Amino acid sequence: MATEKGVEAVERALSLLDAIPGSGKPSLSLHELSLATGFYKSTILRLTVSLERFGYLRRRDDGRFELGPACARLAQTRGSALDQSELLQGAIKALARSSGETASFYVRDGDERVCLFRENSSQTIRHHVDVGDRLPMNKGAAGLVLLAWSGETGELFERIRHDGFALSLGDRDPDAAAISAPLFDAHDKLLGALTISGLRSRFTSEAIQRFRDVLLQDVTRLEQEFGRRRPA
Repeated sequence: MATEKGVEAVERALSLLDAIPGSGKPSLSLHELSLATGFYKSTILRLTVSLERFGYLRRRDDGRFELGPACARLAQTRGSALDQSELLQGAIKALARSSGETASFYVRDGDERVCLFRENSSQTIRHHVDVGDRLPMNKGAAGLVLLAWSGETGELFERIRHDGFALSLGDRDPDAAAISAPLFDAHDKLLGALTISGLRSRFTSEAIQRFRDVLLQDVTRLEQEFGRRRPA
């Protein structure tokens, strides 16, 4: 029966996704994928078009392939990834309460950033972005953080890496402001950008200092729970 045989193209695509975590490496080259799966390179390239389109695979600037953000969303359903997602969502809710503003978590997807988790502020007037929304990388604190810890060069990104966070005041929207910091896993891999955002008028000097403190405290606590050990 056809249902028993399955669909060959689907099985091949799933084999590609299995090959990356199965290799013990965060990314694989086209040659390494071919060796891991036994597929021709031309077959792999055809399959990756669809996998990239739906966010399950991502091709980096150096040509290597890694799992995309759609895999992270699916991973919420079981295993340690579920624990990590639950910790993140709990931290985001707590951050929204402690800051009084909207808290979000962004990941990079090519030249865009995607809002993966979000807890809106209780404020009547607030900065609004939906989970799943795609925003530019070069505008806004979260995008700047993701660029800075992806190896972007220049004085701006050097300063962000030195400070450990990025601040944006009206970069993407003249009425919006945000402060963001990178979040790493136990293997020092960048997971994404934890962010506080709200109306620019509420981002006073005193508020920015308070937001920075609670944001960095939450990042440190989360990374400890993920098993990351920071240098003394």
